Amino acid sequence: MAQALYTTENTVYANLLETAPVQSGATVSKPLVNTEALRQILFAMDAGQSLSEHRAPYVAVVQVLDGRLRFGVDGETREMGPNDWLVMPPDTPHDLDAIEPTRLLLTLTKEPLA
Repeated sequence: MAQALYTTENTVYANLLETAPVQSGATVSKPLVNTEALRQILFAMDAGQSLSEHRAPYVAVVQVLDGRLRFGVDGETREMGPNDWLVMPPDTPHDLDAIEPTRLLLTLTKEPLA
């Protein structure tokens, strides 16, 4: 994984949409924070880009910042747009397809969300 843009040692303010501009024909991921217990990754996907089915060994939280995508979770697909949010248990199969240019924030945590 690439070097995280930020540490948790200092207070940081960032505009996430400016941090990850959508690039034509590409999916770009930018690690924001990477600690022992927490990872946050910002994704920018152009329309037509996809991530094939995969699993994360951690609790995963996804927040769509802008755009629209189809998000498949454990065999069920939903369309998601700005401000939509989901949480998945560890090892849940999921995939996604960007319907239009889309940016989303992925948070992975080793700790259970109680």
